[in-house]
Amino acid sequence: LKEQFPTFANKSADDLEDLLRFEDLFQAHIDGLEQVQLMRTLEYELREENERLAEVNLSAEEELRKMRDNVAELQMFASSLTSRFYELVQEHLDLQKPYSPTVLLAKLREECAELDTQSEDLATALMSKDGTIEAAECEDFVRQYKDLRAKYHSSDM
Repeated sequence: LKEQFPTFANKSADDLEDLLRFEDLFQAHIDGLEQVQLMRTLEYELREENERLAEVNLSAEEELRKMRDNVAELQMFASSLTSRFYELVQEHLDLQKPYSPTVLLAKLREECAELDTQSEDLATALMSKDGTIEAAECEDFVRQYKDLRAKYHSSDM
């Protein structure tokens, strides 16, 4: 017993019986132990530090709330800017579509086909005339046909 509980080593049998019989006496003996006093001191210090930290946290609560509100506002603003950015990108892409190589090539082909059709129609109209063709009419045909074919070849791919 003395090795396991050295604090009771110097107590007499009567003292030990009194400790068992009187709870207040037993509690006073336990409270007087160095380990118990150290534990209570540490407990007190931890409680004090905990209260101090709680006060620090509570004092920062208002500032943190304002910061959270500010962050939420900034996130909404960033979201609206992102949406606007994507709208502008889409608008930019839509504006670029008429100038894409594919569209420009298709327009050029249509234009060439139209010029070819016009020149063929002009030649067919001249060939379908009955009788003789006057010199002015022939010169007018040659000039128009030449212009159409020149445009055709200058825009030909």
